Amino acid sequence: QHLRRLRVQTMILSALARVTGRSPAPPLPPPPPAFPIAVAAAATVALVVAALFIMVGRRRKENVLASVLASSWRVANVALLPVLLLTVAEPRASPLLLGVMAVASLGAASCLIGTASLRPAKSAPPSRALSAPSPTPDDCGGGMATPDELAVIYAVKHSLRQSPPPPNLPEDGKVVAVQLLRVVREHGTDARAVERVYRRALAWKRDNLPDKPQLDALAESRWLCAAEMPHGEWAVGHWPIGFHCGYSKSGSPVKIERLGACAPPSDTKLLYPYYLALVDTLQRRLDRTSVTSGRLQQTYELFDLAGLGTHMVTFTTLSFTKDVMLAFATHYPSSFSKAVVINAPSFMERLYRILSTVLPASVKAKVSILGAEYEAELANDLTPETLYWVTTASHAQLCRAPFRDGAAPAQPAGSSRAVR
Repeated sequence: QHLRRLRVQTMILSALARVTGRSPAPPLPPPPPAFPIAVAAAATVALVVAALFIMVGRRRKENVLASVLASSWRVANVALLPVLLLTVAEPRASPLLLGVMAVASLGAASCLIGTASLRPAKSAPPSRALSAPSPTPDDCGGGMATPDELAVIYAVKHSLRQSPPPPNLPEDGKVVAVQLLRVVREHGTDARAVERVYRRALAWKRDNLPDKPQLDALAESRWLCAAEMPHGEWAVGHWPIGFHCGYSKSGSPVKIERLGACAPPSDTKLLYPYYLALVDTLQRRLDRTSVTSGRLQQTYELFDLAGLGTHMVTFTTLSFTKDVMLAFATHYPSSFSKAVVINAPSFMERLYRILSTVLPASVKAKVSILGAEYEAELANDLTPETLYWVTTASHAQLCRAPFRDGAAPAQPAGSSRAVR
């Protein structure tokens, strides 16, 4: 192996010598073969843990550290690229490690923290606050917001209704209030900043989401399944996702993605509308149930890495992963209550266990990385009905959750138009 590398280096230096007319210097001995793998593994897990910390640990006392991590994030990602290339060149590199590295570092790592939400949350000074009539608790769907949050939400709602209102602004004021509450929880109580973020999200949805009026109408009255999304039957064979797999014991709807079972297509022109429609429809359902229940609904996200390998390491997959995760992190804030990874590689599980000793309690409460022995811990969080979708359901069945045993989804009366 070392001889092969020496021969390649000698050939390159000889070619350069012929061009420049200089004698080639003797090649340097290569580093130990385990070095690229060890560096890559440590760097990848460190970056992923930092991303998770930044994504969910945004309390005021944690914002200084979050800002420091955010400032060095892009530099760290660029520095990781040569290590990735060295690892790919290493014949003894684990395919599973390569898959985790590529997807985690080049996909999630470069986009989860690239949002305005990294700025410290702070109250808006009086000169920057938007003026509006006095709010009432009912303006936020049953009093989910604190008095300070309610004041910002009502002021932004009042400003949005002025000219020119966004063309796709929801008609239901309580749904708008829930969406604004999510932005406030993520970005703080600067009313003008909240309005800018919300307007950008509406503009992005208008320009990028597929046209899906029937799905939007159905999402007002019931949970849907992944197979009902645009190109859903085609996507079932490529991206097994359980849209709504019951509830956690804390009352959060559970979404399951079997990332290790993905079979990425060579062309993602059908995958984009499928996944973006799924994310947006899920958010609409969460907003509507938040209004009706009087409680801010967030998902319990479960990611199954069983089977993850080099089939995921393609530029198409990396580009798709980065785009959809950036869209989710930027335009759908405060949408999940907990994220759990199961069937994670053993080195990832062990390293996260070590690093978690220095993470804030808010992060450790929302993020878990588990190996193959995950059932006992999941049983503490999930109901038996939900565990069925995790351990027993096939990929095809998962894509039709919450409908079991071939049951067809009920079509509500008046589903041709949204219920306002």
